[in-house]
Amino acid sequence: NRVMFQSTILNEELYWNSYFWGDLSELNDDDLCMDEGKQVVVGVCAMAKKSQSKPMKEILTRLEEFEYIKMIVFPEDIILQPVEEWPMCDCLVSFHSKGFPLEKAIQYSVLRHPFIINNLDMQFDIQDRRRVYSILETEGIEIPRYAVLDRDSSDPKHYELVESEDHVEVNGVVFNKPFVEKPVSAEDHNIYIYYPTSAGGGSQRLFRKIGSRSSVYSPE
Repeated sequence: NRVMFQSTILNEELYWNSYFWGDLSELNDDDLCMDEGKQVVVGVCAMAKKSQSKPMKEILTRLEEFEYIKMIVFPEDIILQPVEEWPMCDCLVSFHSKGFPLEKAIQYSVLRHPFIINNLDMQFDIQDRRRVYSILETEGIEIPRYAVLDRDSSDPKHYELVESEDHVEVNGVVFNKPFVEKPVSAEDHNIYIYYPTSAGGGSQRLFRKIGSRSSVYSPE
């Protein structure tokens, strides 16, 4: 019941900064120097759909060519067990996807203190498009003009919607077509593009690819 409306025009590319990635500057020279023959154990903690994907296997194969790196992929059945039973590692790569227990990955990092390649706490933020936009705004990164329609809010000012033929007004902000409507949840990939009557009207729904299709047009 929460959606975002945004302009379709954006002139700048968007970049993540060190919020999401581990800060290597925190390492000292002793951390970067390894005893001869000692391997750094890198753990990959993700659902099997991600960790066993073709791109991930290609990455792991290349990393395993380095003499001082040992890769361990946490099996999915192990991830579902208590974190005390998870394999030990020096360095952890972990990322969220549907069904992944992100809270447990954070518990593991607190318990074992591995070096974290990608920020775990921030992965909660990237599941909410409002938080993503807020972070980008805080960092001074240009984003499309947008408004949030929150139908679950107790404040009527947060869900004021006026629809017209070629525009909508969301909480007092006018969006002329074409504009994009997105769910607040980044896990929901049903995104709509609404066209003006001068371009034939209707809308295009974008979704995760099913077979050979990833969108469908509706004249309404």
